[in-house]
Amino acid sequence: MTIFTNRLEINFNIDAIKEDFAFIRLTRDSNKNWYGAAELDYLIGQDFNAAAVMSQDEKYAYAMFNKPIDVYQLLHNIRNNKEFDDNAVIEVVPKAICDKSEECICEAWLGQILLNSLSSSKSRFAKFNYSNLTGSLLLVPDFEGKNKAYLDIAKITLTSEYFLKVETVRYRTEISIRSELKKTSDSKRKQQLQNALEKPKYIFEASTGSLRRYFLQRDGEVELNSRYIKCGLKGKKASKQFLDFSSTDNFEKSRAGILHKLISTIQADLSKYMDVKLSTLEIEDTIELNNTLLQKPEKLRSLLDGELINIVDTVNNEESRDLVTQIKTFLHPQYVTEKKNITCRKRDKDGALNLRIIHDADYYERMKLDDEYRPSTKKTYRQHITIESIETTSDAVLKTILKELLIKRDISHGKFNLFDWNNLQLKGMWTFAAWDEDAEHVVFMEIQPDGSFECHQIHEQNLFNYQEFQKYIDLMIDDKSGKKLKNLEGLVESNTGDINRIFRTDEVTIPNLDKIEDIIKEVKMDLPQNKQTGSDLANLIKEFMTDYFQEDSDKLVALFDELQRLGNSELDKERFRILLNNKLGKTTKVAREFREYLVNQHQIRLSFPKQKETLEDLFDASLNIKYFSETEEEAYYFVGGRRENVQFSFKDACHVRRIAAVKGSKLIFRQLLPTMDVDFVRTGQSTVIPFPFKYIREYKNFDVAN
Repeated sequence: MTIFTNRLEINFNIDAIKEDFAFIRLTRDSNKNWYGAAELDYLIGQDFNAAAVMSQDEKYAYAMFNKPIDVYQLLHNIRNNKEFDDNAVIEVVPKAICDKSEECICEAWLGQILLNSLSSSKSRFAKFNYSNLTGSLLLVPDFEGKNKAYLDIAKITLTSEYFLKVETVRYRTEISIRSELKKTSDSKRKQQLQNALEKPKYIFEASTGSLRRYFLQRDGEVELNSRYIKCGLKGKKASKQFLDFSSTDNFEKSRAGILHKLISTIQADLSKYMDVKLSTLEIEDTIELNNTLLQKPEKLRSLLDGELINIVDTVNNEESRDLVTQIKTFLHPQYVTEKKNITCRKRDKDGALNLRIIHDADYYERMKLDDEYRPSTKKTYRQHITIESIETTSDAVLKTILKELLIKRDISHGKFNLFDWNNLQLKGMWTFAAWDEDAEHVVFMEIQPDGSFECHQIHEQNLFNYQEFQKYIDLMIDDKSGKKLKNLEGLVESNTGDINRIFRTDEVTIPNLDKIEDIIKEVKMDLPQNKQTGSDLANLIKEFMTDYFQEDSDKLVALFDELQRLGNSELDKERFRILLNNKLGKTTKVAREFREYLVNQHQIRLSFPKQKETLEDLFDASLNIKYFSETEEEAYYFVGGRRENVQFSFKDACHVRRIAAVKGSKLIFRQLLPTMDVDFVRTGQSTVIPFPFKYIREYKNFDVAN
């Protein structure tokens, strides 16, 4: 089984690049980096007319110019321009592979600057425009004739390991930032907004349909609602679906759709300079995701059997009382069979599962009241729901609250109840360790074969424990910086002393985007000219019943009669699809075979197919647990979604994770793959690292851990 990833395989045509382009490298004063540097945008402007600029690290920035150009004169002009007083500038040559004996731009940086040159390309997306802003390549959405309070922009980066990343960054109008600054009382947020106002500002360029750097001397005064600054909205993360295949428009706006279109653009506009394709992976082992706790009420009911659930309403208004009623109705009798096990009190109850109704943090800050949020302890398990989120309080949200309380109960009791650890058939004690980012401590979980466990939070003040776990701590620290190893998510030790580390990579798996796009287009196509009336479509039913479907079907007859009744009236595809679903059903055998007949015999596709075989063909790179590339010292895996959960989008990409055995250890991680076939870590989804790390995260939030 082969899948694509976002790692690019690039073959550069260095001769063609040298023939058409010249390159320079700029170095800043050692105390400055290139983030937001105005020089990068000056080079793009009319004074220098660079074809592209790029900067990806703190030390260097590069610019590319179309030939013919007098490089000597160019360097002279830059060195004598006051805007570049802090910079040293030299000419460099393009190289496919880094050559330390020659000043050059090479490898991924050469690829990035060629990508950035797409900002001057005639190729464009249907609703996006390329912009090369301050050394980065951005895709700016069409303004459609009006300014917007904020823009969610796709930033395209080629990493040093050739991973092509599409990230979402938010740019807001200066007036919206100043308006929020005036209203907020949060000192931390105030500082964030004040820092944002110091960042570069950009304005819309009507001639190119994109953004460009705003310079007061060149552009004069521009209204605040026309100046854009990179800045987020409080509590609202800038994001795009990884993949949306509900329509052509949504597909092109998704990150996977952007990547797909970008590859096509590279092949169309940059093929003279580089040959680019996505790399592939060979999958060795697959675990299908099928275990569920949240989708089976009887399992949740069994776990709650005999448990007391205490609802604490700290808000005490009409809305909160309605919420209490909603919670009670949800719990009894589906999940809690004994009504007496549900109580409503003003205070938490030790040993019970306490569901606390509170306000959000903004409310307490605004009203200058003590926040009612309380962490869990060994004796008191708490989960909070804010009254401000009441409109989004669904059964799914309440199930999530219940499983979070059950996890906290497990931590207090020191025993897994949501997962049968015995099924792994592991011998002896296994140790899991994760880094506490906030406190710079390491938290350990020691798990016995029966699923009982004990957690420890280690810090230097506790010398006995610190020395006992020192070997693990050393394996999580970068020798040079003294900080946690980059992208390390945790480590695991088996009963035999073999230790494996888990690293998150920037490599993401890519579904079959060519086929997906083709199917989306087929669904969007109108019915063929001679198959648009009721009579035309009734003839297709007749042909299907005569030549392809030999069974008697009252449903087909009913559909035939309805289409005959419509006669010469025209139907669009959507109306025909609804009529077919109403008469034949969505999932019946006759409906499935008739849709296949329409596609195979008449090239009429009414909807996106969801059969098991089709989903596996199109989305194998986004489904189940895949394990691959195992050697004696390392292996890779990713965790996708559940096939039955596929609707019309994937919110997140599947990141490949690397498992590395420390020196002298064997790979043991394969035995832990089933610990990610659970849906109680991320509600309704599987977890991307073994579930004990979720318990470690929750333990860190306990009062006892502090």
